[in-house]
Amino acid sequence: MSPPAKVPPLPDASQTVPVAPYNYNATTTVSTPQLRQTILLPDIDWVEIAGGEFIYQDSERRSLPTFRMARYPITNVQYQTFIDAGGYREKRWWTDLERPEPEASHWPQANRPRTNVNWYEAVAFCRWLSAQLGDELRLPTEEEWERAARGRDGWQYPWGNTYESGRANINETWDKMGDWNLQQTTAVGVYAHGTSSEGVLDLSGNVSEWCLNRAEHPEQIQADTSGQPRVLRGDSWLSVTDFGCGSLRSGIDPNGRAINIGFRLVLSAHMP
Repeated sequence: MSPPAKVPPLPDASQTVPVAPYNYNATTTVSTPQLRQTILLPDIDWVEIAGGEFIYQDSERRSLPTFRMARYPITNVQYQTFIDAGGYREKRWWTDLERPEPEASHWPQANRPRTNVNWYEAVAFCRWLSAQLGDELRLPTEEEWERAARGRDGWQYPWGNTYESGRANINETWDKMGDWNLQQTTAVGVYAHGTSSEGVLDLSGNVSEWCLNRAEHPEQIQADTSGQPRVLRGDSWLSVTDFGCGSLRSGIDPNGRAINIGFRLVLSAHMP
């Protein structure tokens, strides 16, 4: 498999998504019906992940019910709808969360993954979009993320058990596993040849992704403002090939923002 011949050209300025300074004290509100008329809500491409047993971490067998995961990470244009709808102003989305001021995505092209968002912001976005769509959307748990990335058999990478050059946007040059090191994100879905066995893309490379769980106590997934590290899964464009393994887990401060961290959504298992 060959990677893209070159980094896709940057769109013109009309396709970027700027973030203006936010005014928390503004009083203008917009009802949900009006929102639906004036703001194009994110269109999520869902992939159904069949329930049942799967291999988790180091040969441990676990079981999950059927759930749906977004095929791609959330993009800049999708996240911008939350900002434009006043998402940072409405307190109801931020219960038990720290509420920062929005920060611009480092690479603002519309179809690149939304970076520079912390765990609290990702959770608030999920709450807001759930209310707009009438579904229960959230961040994936570690188990769900790993099931989507490694399949039932616990592959090391989404495509198999060995790294293959060009299947992910990561730094292949550091450990001499390939010639590719783009040093930036790419549009979601560009690396179609890195698709997981379940049909989910960008689970290796591009951006690392927030999960619900606390890093040190993964059984705890509820929101709080304790500042305890939350889990990141998957490697990014900044990572080396060893970090691309689907079993690798890490945790950082939930306030952490970075140019190589994003997130994707799950549709809760009990939803139709």
